[in-house]
Amino acid sequence: MHKRLFVLAAAALVAAGCGTGTLQSTGGQASSSAAGGGARAASTPSAGAATSAPAGAAGAGATGAAGSTGTACTSPQAASVGIATLTGLEFVSADRGWAVGQDAILATSDGGAHWATQLSGKLNLTSVDFIGGQDGWAVGTTSLLATTDGGAHWTALPEPCPVIRSVHFISPSTGYAVAGGQNAGGDDPEVPVTGGTLLTTSDGGRTWHPLASPANAQTACFSDAQHGWLGANGLLYRTSDGGGHWTAATSTAGALGSGYPAEMSVECANDGSAWALRIGPGAAMSQDPHVGYHANQAGATPIFAEQYFETPGAKPTAESPGSDAGPFSAIDASSAAFIDWCSACGPGTAPWDIASDSGSTLTKEGNVGAITQPQAASFLSPEVGWVAGSDTIFATSANGTSKSQQRIVATSDGGRTWTVEYEGPWMS
Repeated sequence: MHKRLFVLAAAALVAAGCGTGTLQSTGGQASSSAAGGGARAASTPSAGAATSAPAGAAGAGATGAAGSTGTACTSPQAASVGIATLTGLEFVSADRGWAVGQDAILATSDGGAHWATQLSGKLNLTSVDFIGGQDGWAVGTTSLLATTDGGAHWTALPEPCPVIRSVHFISPSTGYAVAGGQNAGGDDPEVPVTGGTLLTTSDGGRTWHPLASPANAQTACFSDAQHGWLGANGLLYRTSDGGGHWTAATSTAGALGSGYPAEMSVECANDGSAWALRIGPGAAMSQDPHVGYHANQAGATPIFAEQYFETPGAKPTAESPGSDAGPFSAIDASSAAFIDWCSACGPGTAPWDIASDSGSTLTKEGNVGAITQPQAASFLSPEVGWVAGSDTIFATSANGTSKSQQRIVATSDGGRTWTVEYEGPWMS
């Protein structure tokens, strides 16, 4: 039986603040993009645009948002997100959604037909979390931002040291975060593979306090104040008493691996259930060892695995959507979308599955349209969802230059058709 290890972070973790947050003016004129159209004319406020700011406010807002005033919290994980990369995506309804990345917070109020820039600058954002259509948080490698008006205004919140890596809120005031840690060879700045600590807040993220948890916290979510899920040490844990006790729901065998530890990402669904994805331990040239899980209060069931690797613990016979692990989106207790990609297959290869019947049924849905490498996903149902990622055109000669473009694509028919709703600039 796995021996659970609990650690309580020292009070100094949150006592040493990383500077005070200040209310930021929203960044300049809002721009929008429609399917196939690239940047177009300015959006109206109904498209989710931020309110106007005085001349020069865009630059000032971006600087303040990326790092609040005062003593900076140094962190080995403050690496920059790739230029123009979109790394976080969330829809709260068929109309309203947000996307975040290296240099912008984007919003839509018409299902993605038009996207408005709410804030711009060197933000280095990696994820976004909203409660309804008004209260939201955007997290990055150097910043924690919050809004109470759907993104019309964003506030830079003071952070603990080490800085917060990801958040999940269950109400406008109550939330949870993973802070600090190192990626240990991984390339996802949102997930600290080792050294992460679990925190909680009761005032919307203005102050944070340590919450006892297994060592090496990686990702966390709560269904309510009592029932939560935690990825740590490459394992999946659950609690039913607000974090007082944690129980391992997956096998401990080989979780940390050798040199390339495993990471466990989790997303909560309704009825105290969750969906999770373990990546690693280990790696290969063109495959990621990864296993998808469905979990409830009875435990966690592996539903698919990349079959190239020996899998620690129980190994399901169902094949993963693709060879390289991508994002996933918990829809409800019964269903989730898992989107992979294939680094060896060339452009336009982003296979995805719908898991239904609590993971007992996997349906191959083909490839996500117009995406080579998916980076974030948000599904409202098995039929309706959005995927952010990059499309790549590779060089056809030794002297040629490859180029890629950030996109948001959408489906309303379960992937039979995809529409490109946002296109960034082509980058070499």
